[in-house]
Amino acid sequence: MNAEIGFSEFGLLFLLALLLFNPKDLGKAVATFKYWKGKIYRLKFDLEDELLETQIPDKKKESAWIVQAIRNFEPYKSAKKVAAFYPLANEPDIRPILQDLAKEGRLLLPITYDGGIMDFVEIHDLQNDLVEGRFHVHEPKKELPIYHGAIPFVLTPGVEFSWDGGRHGHGKGYYDRFLKNHPDAIKCGVAFSTQVSPKPLILKPHDVPMNYIVAPKNDPEKETPHVEKATV
Repeated sequence: MNAEIGFSEFGLLFLLALLLFNPKDLGKAVATFKYWKGKIYRLKFDLEDELLETQIPDKKKESAWIVQAIRNFEPYKSAKKVAAFYPLANEPDIRPILQDLAKEGRLLLPITYDGGIMDFVEIHDLQNDLVEGRFHVHEPKKELPIYHGAIPFVLTPGVEFSWDGGRHGHGKGYYDRFLKNHPDAIKCGVAFSTQVSPKPLILKPHDVPMNYIVAPKNDPEKETPHVEKATV
């Protein structure tokens, strides 16, 4: 769901305004509709997060497994810059990875705008360079410059993945739009074991598949940490 108003929705609002309201109230009707659409998306986002959190078997163990798997992965180690994400409570805790990358001068974190648009910013200090943005996500401060260089590797969050590289996000399309504009970047989905479907996901044309998935399949204490190549 998108809090922005599409052409068809605007047309419907316009007709309703002509039929039910004084024309001068159209702007107010549009603003009210946009407000409540954003509220509904926020509720959807929170419900998905709460549901995911109840399904994670052991967040601490699985997060540690994922961090080690990423650290061992050659494409990650050799990438000059890594676009990553600051984890929410229901996402794998990759903050040790972020700390490594920041010290090495390789960390890029996203800043988001209306309309599902996202840029990345080079981050060197996780405490001083970030603020809490929309949906409680830690984002770069707005005064920091946007990064315009090459992005060879992307650690990608999501709501659901499949081992063939399928990915479903929260529905705003931030990562799909961004990844479509960076086709040469290695895309690595980061997930807990319960977020990866054994069956292929049904994808829409705009959904961008992953090249790799990093998530435990079995007991993280018995399985060697590794990144799985998508079986497309």
